[in-house]
Amino acid sequence: MKNKSILFILSCLIFFSCGADKKEEAIKFFQRGNYKLKDKEYQEAIHWFDEAIIQNPDFADAFNNRALAYQKLDKLDEALVDLDKAIELDKKYWEAYYNRSEIFFQKGDFQNSLVDLEKIAVPFKDSSFYFVSLGNVKVQLNNSSGATADYEKALRINPKNAEAYSNHGFIYFENKQYDLAKKDFQKAIAINPKQDFALNNLAFILSEEQKFQEAKVFSEQAIAIKPTDAIYLNNYGYILLQIGKLEQAKETLERSLRINPQNAYTLRNLGYYFRKIGKEAEAQAKFTEAKKLDNSIEIK
Repeated sequence: MKNKSILFILSCLIFFSCGADKKEEAIKFFQRGNYKLKDKEYQEAIHWFDEAIIQNPDFADAFNNRALAYQKLDKLDEALVDLDKAIELDKKYWEAYYNRSEIFFQKGDFQNSLVDLEKIAVPFKDSSFYFVSLGNVKVQLNNSSGATADYEKALRINPKNAEAYSNHGFIYFENKQYDLAKKDFQKAIAINPKQDFALNNLAFILSEEQKFQEAKVFSEQAIAIKPTDAIYLNNYGYILLQIGKLEQAKETLERSLRINPQNAYTLRNLGYYFRKIGKEAEAQAKFTEAKKLDNSIEIK
């Protein structure tokens, strides 16, 4: 399940009429931080938000936006501290609640993520991306029916929300309702051809339908967007096996395994490679490794 992070890069909410030199300096530093944030220079952004907070310790926007920079650097604990502070300074800072819910989601704390999202239900009632985020949390909490309803609300608000189609399709995908999932993934890709999650899942469905050449095209598109995604690489490796590109398949599967050594499906697919080249002992060894990681894995 792919969760969509929405970055709130807010303009300054402090009025110049307050007249304090330090607050005016804080605004200038804050704006510099925003430029760096937009340019993806996250460490520099943090530096300028630091300066803004030194000049004005009550600058809620600076704490919020510094949290976004920390999030991009995968410093989730630091981001959480800043968002707590932003909300402490402004109890109605709805965007900070949303951002904090995203941090909780990334940390795997889905219950607290849901709590924050529920707090902002009224101000975000017309927001399509809000309902996508709400649906994503419910998926993680095993509430598929609730998630489906939220994705459908997102699409009623914005029928061009590719993420909503992609994640709505994933629920069908998980239930092996591939015909319905396929339609959603195709809609997502039509809206946004860079929906890598939908591209990869569509490739999987096409390979299940034995349409390997078509699957290969979509799989390659997904990998072009996220070349180090172990799941995408595993899926591509499996497709390559089916069309006879055995050595390319082996290299792709080994690359996937280096990224995630705990993927039982990649080990199984390497077993298929060894079987195809007539090395049954090596194949069985890979199948055994795969079964140790996931005893439910199917080996044909």
